[in-house]
Amino acid sequence: MKKLLVILLALLLLCACGTEDDTQEEISEDTWVYEGVPYDELIKTIGKADVDLSNVSGKLQEILDRGYIIVSTSPDYPPAEFVDAVTGEVKGADILVAQYIANSLGIDFKLETMDFAGVLVALDTGKSDLAISGLGYKEDRAELYELSVGYYYSDTDDHHTIMVPAEDVDKYNSLEDFAGLTIDAQANSLQQMYCEDQLPEDCTINLFVTMDQAILDLQTGKVDAVAFDATTAKNYAESSGGMFVSLYQEKELQFDLSMYGDYAGTVVACKKGETELMDVINQIITQMMAEGKYTDMYYAACDAAGVSPGEE
Repeated sequence: MKKLLVILLALLLLCACGTEDDTQEEISEDTWVYEGVPYDELIKTIGKADVDLSNVSGKLQEILDRGYIIVSTSPDYPPAEFVDAVTGEVKGADILVAQYIANSLGIDFKLETMDFAGVLVALDTGKSDLAISGLGYKEDRAELYELSVGYYYSDTDDHHTIMVPAEDVDKYNSLEDFAGLTIDAQANSLQQMYCEDQLPEDCTINLFVTMDQAILDLQTGKVDAVAFDATTAKNYAESSGGMFVSLYQEKELQFDLSMYGDYAGTVVACKKGETELMDVINQIITQMMAEGKYTDMYYAACDAAGVSPGEE
């Protein structure tokens, strides 16, 4: 498994990255080059939001007195969060968000890395103050945790799809074609919910913990397919040397998100009841988005991860 992960990371580092933003230049129809501020420089210069912290109390005051905020994340989801294959450092767009939040609070931040299934549990146990790990809105999450306003790198629709072996691509034209098959979905993820809600009842949903486990499952035939967001599926497919394909990229096959309401974007979570902390986080995220900073964060993270910047 470790050997496979090294190979995949090496392949991902070969992928080009870019944007339609004025910091980018289109080289060809399929190749983009990043010309913005490098990730390692951006994290030092990302700036901060202007928030009033003069009359805070409770958990927020505790964090300010401590001098740092603790963030739980699962670094296996580039470009949101990932481990730099060269330096071993955890990087990503969400890490830049964490830095921006810490700057805005006038403190430092500490990362607690773990499997995705433990990211929210860390809030319950007090191991972390915030969960920032490519989290999407889910109704059960909103019932159990305080969730922030959404943030995302562009105004394009969010797509979630299925990745399959390239040799099997002609078998699938709809979600109904997965009847009787076994599908990998990350435990406690949006994709798990989509699979449970929308795939045929006789599907077997196999829950994985880390992305490299899912890739190995698909490569060895343990599962027939893996559910991913469309960007992740595209990046893994393009880095697989023709082994896998994204069904969104090939056939625009995707899960129907309309039934879940309009909850676009990624969210930050904190423990239920810590509304003052979340109110300040929402102020910070709102300013971050209004000033276009997240777009810069996202593309710098793409460049650092060596992945393509979107599914379109």
